[in-house]
Amino acid sequence: MSTDTLGPVETVSLADQAYRRLRDAIREGVLRPGEKITERDLAARLGVSPTPVREALRQLVHEKVVERVSPRALRIADHSSAARSEIVEAEVRLSALMARLAARNATAQQLTDLVALLAQTDQITAGIERTVAEEGLDADVSEQLAAVFHKLRLFHQQVESCVGNPVLEGLLGQARAFSYEERLDLTMKLAPEHAEAFRARYSEHRQLLDALLERDEERAEELAARHHRAALVQLSGS
Repeated sequence: MSTDTLGPVETVSLADQAYRRLRDAIREGVLRPGEKITERDLAARLGVSPTPVREALRQLVHEKVVERVSPRALRIADHSSAARSEIVEAEVRLSALMARLAARNATAQQLTDLVALLAQTDQITAGIERTVAEEGLDADVSEQLAAVFHKLRLFHQQVESCVGNPVLEGLLGQARAFSYEERLDLTMKLAPEHAEAFRARYSEHRQLLDALLERDEERAEELAARHHRAALVQLSGS
């Protein structure tokens, strides 16, 4: 078993910090696919007690990132490329279904809230454009990009909540190919080199909102499928 340090856990929520550090270690290859792990060993490497590690591992097992092979033994999941593609496809199809049902079930207030949320996001993106125009392509807009990401994640969450079906929301949560933190990290890394692609995908949120406002179920489903598939393919590096 590898003895490489995973780095310290720093802030108040030890379980949350342990979860993030473990996700980073898995993504960066410090913890390798198929590697056996234990709560005690990970706790020692993170410099915390086993309790927050146990909570973090419980979440990672739920996300299918870690597999439990016996009551006390776990290992890092080793998904084949085919399996990863199937996970992506499952998320795309469920997200598309949620968009279709949102067009059908959203209340007037929920649609109003979505309009307001996207208007707020538009203001942030306009600020990014101004900063880049004034300071050039090397301008530091990382905080603004992160704010846009948070707003768009909230937009998708609100679209999902419009469906009013907690079972489907739960299924979609389990099917996600990337955690929230992974999506943010990868988006921040990829955005500078793929600005046009990200700008195009941003505009798709407005198109989806228009489909929801028009109660166009077929259009909403089609747009959501295309949007989520493009995003996941890019995040996957496929």
